[in-house]
Amino acid sequence: MKFETPRFGTIEVDEDKLLQFEQGLPGFPTCKRFVVMDHDRETPLKWLQCVDRPEVAFLVVEPEQVVGSYQVDVPDAVLRQLGLEEAADPSEVAVFVILNISDEKLTANLRAPVVVNIAQRRAFQLILDRPDISLRHPLAPDKTSSP
Repeated sequence: MKFETPRFGTIEVDEDKLLQFEQGLPGFPTCKRFVVMDHDRETPLKWLQCVDRPEVAFLVVEPEQVVGSYQVDVPDAVLRQLGLEEAADPSEVAVFVILNISDEKLTANLRAPVVVNIAQRRAFQLILDRPDISLRHPLAPDKTSSP
């Protein structure tokens, strides 16, 4: 399928590569189909590009790229919704966190990870009721940049 985006122009993607968010994303209930695209080859950043509303795209990264260790206890109901058994093999699951840019600062929302069943291409944004986990975790500045 082909679709036009304001950010990337025309994108062509196999429909079997799309992620399906059955409930959409919080605040974006009509955004149900997404494709994950590399930002570039030099960074671990990716784009979660909406197919249903092409003007919607989120910059994402695997949380281990932001914090050394990151574990999420996914509720059984969410695992079932994603088609995963309660003791899912970690290789069957991908987790991303959404990045935010404000005041020239890049932060990661560690409190609302996106959980993906890789094989079935089903996804869900989990909202954690954990005040100890940061909504705006700062990303370390690039060590190669000038001060």
